[in-house]
Amino acid sequence: MCGILFILCKKLDQNQNLNDIFQIFKGHISRRGPDSLETLTYTTAENICLLFAASVLWLQGKTLTRQPIANNKAVFVYNGDIFKGIPDECRSEGDTQYIFDLLTKVEPGNIHNELYKLQGPYAFIFYDKLNNKIYFGRDKFGRRSLLIGKNNKNVILCSVAQRTKDFEFIELPSVGTFIWDLKTNSFALHPFIQNDNFKKKVEELEQFLEHNIIILNTEIVQDQIFYEPSSNPTDMYKSLENMNIDDAVSLLLNNKDWMSKVTTLHSLLTDSIRRRISSQPKFCKICIKDKLPCNHCTVGVLFSGGVDCSILALLSDQFVEKDRPIDLFNVAFDETKDYKTPDRLTGLETFQELQNICPDREWRFNEVNITKLELDERRHVHIVDLIYPLKSVLDDSLGCALWFASRGVVDSNCRVLLVGMGADELFGGYTKHRAAFKRASWSGLHEILIEDWQNLPYRNLGRDDRVVSDHGRQLRTPYLDEQVVNYVRGLQCWEKTCPSDKLRHGFGDKILLRSLAYHLGLKKAAFLKKRALQFGSRIANSKEVANEVSSRLC
Repeated sequence: MCGILFILCKKLDQNQNLNDIFQIFKGHISRRGPDSLETLTYTTAENICLLFAASVLWLQGKTLTRQPIANNKAVFVYNGDIFKGIPDECRSEGDTQYIFDLLTKVEPGNIHNELYKLQGPYAFIFYDKLNNKIYFGRDKFGRRSLLIGKNNKNVILCSVAQRTKDFEFIELPSVGTFIWDLKTNSFALHPFIQNDNFKKKVEELEQFLEHNIIILNTEIVQDQIFYEPSSNPTDMYKSLENMNIDDAVSLLLNNKDWMSKVTTLHSLLTDSIRRRISSQPKFCKICIKDKLPCNHCTVGVLFSGGVDCSILALLSDQFVEKDRPIDLFNVAFDETKDYKTPDRLTGLETFQELQNICPDREWRFNEVNITKLELDERRHVHIVDLIYPLKSVLDDSLGCALWFASRGVVDSNCRVLLVGMGADELFGGYTKHRAAFKRASWSGLHEILIEDWQNLPYRNLGRDDRVVSDHGRQLRTPYLDEQVVNYVRGLQCWEKTCPSDKLRHGFGDKILLRSLAYHLGLKKAAFLKKRALQFGSRIANSKEVANEVSSRLC
């Protein structure tokens, strides 16, 4: 994981130069990568001045790969984790060096095709010196942050910005690979796919840049089509309506077809977690400085006790050495200072369940207790910059909750933090999914699930990357692994969720995922109701409108 920064100055004056601008953003960029921070400057034949900078959190390869990487052909800065698409024999050198070598060898017109073959989160900036072109972009799910900023003379691309009157920023949309031709000052785009949101997001970027963007591929890709089932899927669940939970889920798990889906999901999630845990060096946050062997914690889980994070915690036990603890981060905001929030209570309950299932593992339940005074102070002086350029009430509450939760407690030295993001979009866990099903049955549920998925890259993953990575920890999202996504999205909606009012809340919604949790032994966590982080931790004011601009972020 890295903090990356690119600055382009078309004309320098006495009061501002590349280093002055770099100093503005250096602090936030360096916090993301505590293991290395370096810069590189370059002046083009057109007298355009470029600065590349990157901080590095070493999480892949046998040795640290410092950035920027450069040769006589190109300069590269990269923030990502490629978990599939790199040959095993190249793993030892790390993904950064492999991608740089790959991009410098292929024809420039094929760069986007090579990136599309890689599986994992990334944001990158690649400068082709020979053709004087900048290639940049984010992965198709938007799992890594990349902002674009401007003023009259300068353009910036960066992982995280700082609010300043000199620059205006927006999030770069996760729509494909952008190409900026510095000779002609023109922009082009190789898109991943073109869906309902594509045109809107490109138009917003065009307005910001005050440039047209040439679309180099006009192919329209159809999302999953809804087919009317030959028999009413509701009938499959009808027999469960009057049964107690244990009998109902046991009936499902005794169904051969249903159990096949559960075991496939189990296998894919296990493999996803293995790749996200086993790739990192065997050092904690402190001992990595001197490469000292240790048995300290290297993996944590953002932990409310709910079904999504509980599955991640339990499956991670297979891939963390038994002499290392696994940290469970549970955040609570409470003016009364008793911190008995809903997520604290369910977290402690599931913590006990994990201890019973895996008695040989040291599970450390981190109670992250935040006073209103500390919340207000840290938001005002620091977190607001990480949330920027977003500024809604929801961004405020979720961004702050994640920042404190991922900070953890003083004695936690983990470097990788597993989170359950994406599970609700994949398995139908939101209240609006229930409302859509009630309004228009399975076709309505199908449409809202597609809408949610198409919105995912533009919602909050970039913000979440910025706030979590600020602690020098890597946010990893096993549910958003490409193979998990492809499998779950390939299922018809009734094969993974049944948000019917005739089934109790915390059972029918995300029913396939809950079945897996029960099958793994998480018999209490499997049926806890979905609760948003901002309400489970009690940071949010339910009287505020989530989409309105937050006065606390202005």
